[in-house]
Amino acid sequence: MKRRQKITLTLLAAATIGIGAMATSYATDMGMGPGGGCAMAGKKMAHPARIDSKLAEMKEILKIGSEQEEAWATFAKTMKRQKTEMMSAMQAKMQQRTSDEQPAQAAPDRIDERIQSMKQRVAGMETVAAAMKQLYGVLTPQQKEVLDSRFGQDMPMQF
Repeated sequence: MKRRQKITLTLLAAATIGIGAMATSYATDMGMGPGGGCAMAGKKMAHPARIDSKLAEMKEILKIGSEQEEAWATFAKTMKRQKTEMMSAMQAKMQQRTSDEQPAQAAPDRIDERIQSMKQRVAGMETVAAAMKQLYGVLTPQQKEVLDSRFGQDMPMQF
């Protein structure tokens, strides 16, 4: 009987660990990291120089001409501002979560906080979309093809 109990307890422990690992994986896939924080918490944050580098690379790949420079400048400025603001907000949240002075937040409050964060991200994406549409309107068909095939894969939103 003792052997059967040991086997049952071992299987139960293994199942519990497996479920915990699956839940952690699911939460990370949903953009949540340890402690309900950002999944990017352990990853290197985008540095302004890296953002500039990626935008310069994108400009070169698209072969932006002088007649397109104004739309490009607006787009690049918007992208950099939005990415910087997003990263600053993420870093502030990480610092807030690691602060010992912060009491545990109630689950409904955490959900409300995430909703606000997502609303801010949507507003930022809408700003980027407007600048992208302005830029897209002045691109040649070849440039549009390049942008369509590459943006969101290795273009600036992925810094």
